[in-house]
Amino acid sequence: MARLEFEYNKADFLAFRELANQFPQLRARLMGYVGKSGKDRLYNNFLKGQAIDLRVYPEDSKGRRTVNYSVGRNANAVSISSYPMNLFERGRMLRSGRKEPGKKVIKGSFKQMMNSQLQGILQDFDRTILQQELNKV
Repeated sequence: MARLEFEYNKADFLAFRELANQFPQLRARLMGYVGKSGKDRLYNNFLKGQAIDLRVYPEDSKGRRTVNYSVGRNANAVSISSYPMNLFERGRMLRSGRKEPGKKVIKGSFKQMMNSQLQGILQDFDRTILQQELNKV
């Protein structure tokens, strides 16, 4: 399965680190928000508009999700995966016997896009969910 994992760097996001240490549930929500946002960006930027639009097929015939995210243990990492991308990530063997090179979407261009947009995703989380939680207190 093609999988991309993100871990937030504790040195880069000091404010989020302090809040995450104080509120473990908030840390899990933060990682879930990053995973959901990454899943949506993978759909919209790489899988939408192809011959098979995965928005129409969010699950296959066996009930497996075509694009998924999961929050790691202790809520310190999130992994985004897409099993249909396996056909293109590592390359494939063509009918002619020639091997098509891998596209490196998940570990290449998608990873670069998520790294560049991670700060914006965290700011969106701060504006929406974190602000609601602080207003409750």
